[in-house]
Amino acid sequence: MEKNLTNIVNRDDMICASLECKGRRLASINATGFSSLETVKRALLDLAGLYAGMAVLTIRNCTQGWRNVTTIASMRNAVLAMSPATTAPRQGNQYLIPWAS
Repeated sequence: MEKNLTNIVNRDDMICASLECKGRRLASINATGFSSLETVKRALLDLAGLYAGMAVLTIRNCTQGWRNVTTIASMRNAVLAMSPATTAPRQGNQYLIPWAS
């Protein structure tokens, strides 16, 4: 028996969706006007802002009566880039290797 696993979202469907991470609700939406699951997901991620960890995305189409629950692993927090000067000592235009000198 084969099931159709694609959940279709129409613009007039009432969507109730939330994004939770570590037991805390980061964002929730109760609205219409979404054209796909991807647009709902994008809206929740934009509302959630920066976070790190496993998040549970729950999307419920109240009009059609289905629910979609997925997990998202994310490192959406700000990462500071390390410059070469802080990673290795430098003298002139060459890097020094402490154990080789």
